[in-house]
Order: sequence, then C-alpha cells, then structure tokens
Amino acid sequence: MNLSLLSMTGLGVAFLVVGCGGSRSNSKVDLSGMGPSMNAKRYANLEKLAAKDLKCTEELTPTYLGENQYQMSGCDADTTYELRCKMGQCAWVPDVKGRAEFDLACERANLTTTQLDPVTVGVSGCGKRAAYRLLGSVYSYSWTLNSPVTLEEEAQPASPSTGAAPQPQ
Repeated sequence: MNLSLLSMTGLGVAFLVVGCGGSRSNSKVDLSGMGPSMNAKRYANLEKLAAKDLKCTEELTPTYLGENQYQMSGCDADTTYELRCKMGQCAWVPDVKGRAEFDLACERANLTTTQLDPVTVGVSGCGKRAAYRLLGSVYSYSWTLNSPVTLEEEAQPASPSTGAAPQPQ
C-alpha cells in the first residue's frame, strides 16, 4: 500500500512539473511552424523582448522569416530578431534599429536596413545613415556603431550626370 501511494505521489509531482514547464498562456501561437530551435520558453523571451523594444502592450504577431529569424509586429511597428544557438545555449540577436533609433535620432518606423556583410548592417533614416557591427557571444549580442553618422546627401555616390565625382575648383 505504501508503494502505490508513493507511486501516485510521484506521478502527481511529474504532472505538476510538466504542467509548469514553459507552457505559454498565449495558445494562439503555433510554434510548430516557427523553426526547429523555437520552443515555448524561447518564444516567451522573444515576445517580452519585442514588447519592450516596440513599447507595445497589445498582442504581438510573430512571423517566421526562415533561418532562425523572426519578425514581431504590433502597435503599428515591427522588429526583427535572430535566434543564435551553439551547443544548446541560445540568445536573441536584437534588432539593430533599437540602437540606430538612438544614434540617428530617428524613430524605428522610419529606419531601413541593408545587410552589408554577415556581421555588418547599414541603417538609413531621417536623412542620416550609419553602419553597425554585431558583437557578442552565444550568451549576449549587441550592435555597435561602426562608422560615423553621416547625412545621406554627404554619402551620395558620384554625380549622376557625368558618372564622375565633382571636381573642386
């Protein structure tokens, strides 16, 4: 009798542990279509990070972009994150627009990005532009300014009429 009582207690504890294990209250999100590395705990972290970055308290809409990249949308804005994992440890690479919003004194919604190489992104908006480099390890990532902030008219290529740079006189 003691053995069966012990077994029932163990079974009850097992259900309790499984029931608390990272399940999401937002059951509207189907994690099965969100890439091989996504689980409920990682999604909850992504949702919390995106809500903070977007300054949004309404429900966010996730879109899986492929290759562990996710777009989160809400409050008339969106932001993109990448999940990087190594040996079972994962971290979210933040959207570069968060850093550029401060450096360029320009709202996130007005910023556009261009991938320059695997770890460098160009950001333009509000008549300014700059390059950012991704720094970090598997535990934490951040973007750092990798060029001076320039006015877009200063950064234009050669004159379109002649194809050559204007000559000083």
